[in-house]
Amino acid sequence: MEKKSPLAPTLKCLIVCGLILNALLAISGSTLEILQQQDRPSQHNSAKGKVVGSDDGPVKVYIKLHESSPRILCTTPQLRNMELMDPIFNWKGPQGIKLTEKTDVHISLTGTLTIRNFDKGLSGVYMCSIFFYNPGTKSLQSLNLKYFLYAYRDPNYSYEFQAQYHAADCHNSYNSLFLKRLHTALNQLVSDLAYTISLHKSECHSLKVPLAGIQYELFLTLKVHLDVEALDAICENEQEECDHNVRLEKVRHRVEAFFFKQAETYHQIIGLLPAIYYIDGTLQVIRVDRCRPGYGKDRKRHPKCAECCVICSPGTYNGGHHVNCLTCSDAIHYGETDCEIELNI
Repeated sequence: MEKKSPLAPTLKCLIVCGLILNALLAISGSTLEILQQQDRPSQHNSAKGKVVGSDDGPVKVYIKLHESSPRILCTTPQLRNMELMDPIFNWKGPQGIKLTEKTDVHISLTGTLTIRNFDKGLSGVYMCSIFFYNPGTKSLQSLNLKYFLYAYRDPNYSYEFQAQYHAADCHNSYNSLFLKRLHTALNQLVSDLAYTISLHKSECHSLKVPLAGIQYELFLTLKVHLDVEALDAICENEQEECDHNVRLEKVRHRVEAFFFKQAETYHQIIGLLPAIYYIDGTLQVIRVDRCRPGYGKDRKRHPKCAECCVICSPGTYNGGHHVNCLTCSDAIHYGETDCEIELNI
């Protein structure tokens, strides 16, 4: 009986993986699906880009950084339906900011505040005072309304991929050879997108399968990393798309196609499968959000903007290594990025 070479399963596996990689690289220049971004947060108590004050307390308004605010009305739902005689509107910005001196700030004759190119330094408490005569009683009345304006940004996010492979014995060197090949193939696949993929975790486990005895599986976790220098080089060419979130979605799509192609190829194999092969349907794509320094997520404090990275309020900070703002007694401004003493929330 002819003795088979112990390298035969490995060579077969590597050849199959190479064919998959070549097929994917051939289609990498084609149009790729881009997932829709999450819906932008709705403004609190807003309609058609308008925000109305409340007698019950401050109204929170979330404004995307460097974009225009909604129209913030110096009125309440009740006052909007009343006739006011000789109304006077007076707006005050946070920390004594004189709004009339800001070129991007406009206050209409009816007291509506709008801000263009909203900067994080404009975040804070805004007060509007209304003075008017009641046409029926001719009595002077006044009302003070408070608004909290918060700058927010979309999260910086990345992806993790989890997948399972049928493997050789957990102590077999075939596994490590295959993982090196897989790592190389994935990075070649996304090299033009300014991203790299790392093999974050690899665990081999034995499983007792009914009617199949003991089998071995590799549980893999892959992480995606932005290559900042490579992206900067791409952005020097104005004809290239350098939005890293757009490019990240292309990475996601190519990786999904890579595993789909493996499953498709293995289904077409007649006879024994290679010693190591992808288990169809085990790929999981996990989005991992991060907020930039000075911003964080807070579902409890900002339920109307739960998926946003909202500017950190005084008393909190984020150095950019967390998704949430952390408590800091020394943080006195909005958007703090540093704190000498970090406390648990």
